This record gives sequence, structure tokens and C-alpha cells, in this order.
Amino acid sequence: MSEERDIEKIQKLLAKGKTEKIEKYLNDKNIVVVKAAIAALGESKDEASTNLLSKLIDHQDSEIRKAAIVAFGKGKSGYARTFIQHLVATEKDEQVKEVAMKVLNEFK
Repeated sequence: MSEERDIEKIQKLLAKGKTEKIEKYLNDKNIVVVKAAIAALGESKDEASTNLLSKLIDHQDSEIRKAAIVAFGKGKSGYARTFIQHLVATEKDEQVKEVAMKVLNEFK
């Protein structure tokens, strides 16, 4: 499938509230598709999305972690705030930490 088709499909799944079907795109080889799936999970704001995003924040790829932090912060929940505050205190990658701090500032 092409990148554009995958992204369209992700958006349609989001509109239908089918978080569990968006999950399969998190393992795509194309980082653009993965980031689109992460962004969709951030828009979804359901419990399954929150759980998936919290796991992705520990991903080995820093680009995935940064995208997950931004998406996780969109929910503006107390849980997300606490989770990201902890991340700022423990994250070793300065770029990831910087993104987390920016997301935290948006809570104010």
C-alpha cells in the first residue's frame, strides 16, 4: 500500500473510533505512516489509545518517542501531565526531553 493510502485509512479508522485497527500501523516500516498512526491515537483520547501511547513513549526510536509525547499531551489529562513530568525527570535524550518540556508548557 502506498503511504498516502495508509494515512487515509488511518484517518477513516480514527473517524470510526477503531483504535484497535490503527494499532497495526504502529509497526509499519514507513516512519511517516507510524507518525500518522500515533497522531491519530492522540486525537482519539480513549483508554486504548492512552495505553498504546504510553508504551510508545519508551520506544527505542527517539522520533517515535517524540511523536508519542506530542500525541499523548493532546489529551491534556492529569495522567498525561504526570506521566510527561516524570519523563522530563528521567529522559536521557535531550531532544526528547525538550519536546516533553514543550508539551508540558502547553498544559499551563
